[in-house]
Amino acid sequence: MGRPKKEKPNHASGMYEVKITIGHTFDGKPIRKSFYSSVSKSAAKAKAEQFKIDQAVSMQTDSPFVSKKECFDTWAKIVLENLKGTIKDSSYNLTYKNSINNHLIPYFGKRKLTEIKQIDIQQYFKKKGHDLSIETLKKHKMCINKIFEMAVLNDFCSKNPCIDIKLTSNKKSTEKQTYTKEQCELVLNFTKIHRFGIGVYLMLEYGFSRSELLGLMWNDIDMENKLIYINRGVTDVQNAESGKMEIAIGEPKNEFRKRVIPIKDDTIELLNSNKNNSKFIICNSKNKVCSPRTWSRRHYDVFMKDMHDYYIKQNIDVPMLNPHELRHTRATIWVNDGENLFAVADILGHSDLKMLRKRYAHADPESVRKLLKLK
Repeated sequence: MGRPKKEKPNHASGMYEVKITIGHTFDGKPIRKSFYSSVSKSAAKAKAEQFKIDQAVSMQTDSPFVSKKECFDTWAKIVLENLKGTIKDSSYNLTYKNSINNHLIPYFGKRKLTEIKQIDIQQYFKKKGHDLSIETLKKHKMCINKIFEMAVLNDFCSKNPCIDIKLTSNKKSTEKQTYTKEQCELVLNFTKIHRFGIGVYLMLEYGFSRSELLGLMWNDIDMENKLIYINRGVTDVQNAESGKMEIAIGEPKNEFRKRVIPIKDDTIELLNSNKNNSKFIICNSKNKVCSPRTWSRRHYDVFMKDMHDYYIKQNIDVPMLNPHELRHTRATIWVNDGENLFAVADILGHSDLKMLRKRYAHADPESVRKLLKLK
């Protein structure tokens, strides 16, 4: 008697497939799982049987049931997809999508989740620390921690290997420039005669961020009591679904950034002289909200070049700083002038003095000498 004819593969991939029920949903529908083999259908069936045995042992011993087959890249993409729509598009694209697709997946690739140990993750950060800043490494750590956190919850590994990871970077932080008090006054004077000066004035005088500036509406200004209310921010974000860049108007990024700022009479006068037909103080040519990228290119850069050229003709070299360096300048001047640090932190929207000291204020030794009355 001849051998029985070998069964043909029953899956489109050319593999043998066996499906079994591994559980039920809350409404009673069966949950089906496929097992594959390139050898035979019986081999695929053996894998399915072993899965059921492992599952039963897990239930009897109350130990985590871990599927050791899940690869890092596959699971990372699933986590990324599940994050879509649950967080802001800017966070999704700039933090999670960029970190996972451009760094974590290319590095860990097809390695099984259960094979990745704490030392492997530490080695990843050691390698990346040669080229990336600490702030960027923190984003990567947040992402890989989320991937393994979700893997533990879904029984793809028994523990999170991202514990006690140390971050170090060889990349020096770019030193932010600031204006001196004299330069600051020159720039502020020029804001009052330039068509795009109002935005630069508000950032340099009160430390607004670009996002906060572009979110300012006329009804945020209390002219009588000389107050500005920071209620929103404007950002350019990539739509997670379409991939297109869009303008997003939203709440400030935390509770401390939503604040009330007292302003001077000069500010009220400048605001009144810059009244427009838009609900936004800074607007585009159609009187609509202005994109941060558009504002930087068509308003801010134009102002900076005109300002620089104006003073160069007087043999005064006032550098062209970027928008955030205006905020940096204001914080530094306030701190070095000995202004109340709690008031400064409040106006800038910081939760504590540590953030103020770390991010913006560069203490000038002579200012410290003056404040402490050291002779």
